[in-house]
Amino acid sequence: MKIPVELWVRLKVMDLVAQTARITLAEKLNFADRLRGITRYWYWGMEAEGADEKNIVEEIDRAIRLDGAFTNQNKHLYRLAALGGPARGDLALEKDLSLAGGTAAGGGNLYAFDCLVREKRPDREIGFTERLNARIKGVTVSGMKHGEVWRLVVSASSEKAALADVERMLVSRSRREGLLLNPHYQQYEIIAATRVEAGKPAAGARGKE
Repeated sequence: MKIPVELWVRLKVMDLVAQTARITLAEKLNFADRLRGITRYWYWGMEAEGADEKNIVEEIDRAIRLDGAFTNQNKHLYRLAALGGPARGDLALEKDLSLAGGTAAGGGNLYAFDCLVREKRPDREIGFTERLNARIKGVTVSGMKHGEVWRLVVSASSEKAALADVERMLVSRSRREGLLLNPHYQQYEIIAATRVEAGKPAAGARGKE
């Protein structure tokens, strides 16, 4: 059987890169009144083929825990799961989401967007695919997507307005516009959108290259 599998990883301690990004977006790019939270993850999404879901996840879990290129147990939390299946690891994405949000400004709503930023060239993804396949037995992975996920929580009057702000935060077009993605060699997609207060998926998630 072939199933989609995701691996999420973040630091156990304060992420100074994410904190610096938040300060820059708030103080230099004038998003202080809308940006309510920011969290950075490393992400691997893949198709995995094996005998059954349990065997697939167990084998990938064994491999990534022994390989510092994916996760280091001394400094990282991780979450590994097949789509819709039980998760392995100690990273609770739902708890992160509840902690990331603050209060909405001006009577608005809070929206969280998980933005996957990847390199346009597939070299790194090919490298991770080959590295993982060399370490797992009875399972084959393909279709790798790897990059950083920036979870941005913003206050806005609507999901459409929130997404417009997120896109302005993401894509660097000048020293005063965008921060988290260089469009010359990177692309992004929104892999999850959530209305934080309601805890329900927000409509209209999309991505751009």
